[in-house]
Amino acid sequence: MFVVIYNPETNETIYQRRMGPYEIMDTRKFADRIADDYGTEIDDSNGYIPNCCGDIRVEFRPHRDNGNHIWSGESFYFKTE
Repeated sequence: MFVVIYNPETNETIYQRRMGPYEIMDTRKFADRIADDYGTEIDDSNGYIPNCCGDIRVEFRPHRDNGNHIWSGESFYFKTE
């Protein structure tokens, strides 16, 4: 299983790697890591974000290069000031 994080607007891959055998598929954990790298936080005030919207999309895929087959995914916005 792979975790793939990308920008839904540009389709640019921000982060991807193979997951460990006992690693939990927690989209928020990975989103928080990327937000921290960007010096911001995830914005929780928007409620539900439709698929493939937002600033980043976190997906868990059996194959890293196959965006048509995902196990789970969630989109997130960064906080703005």
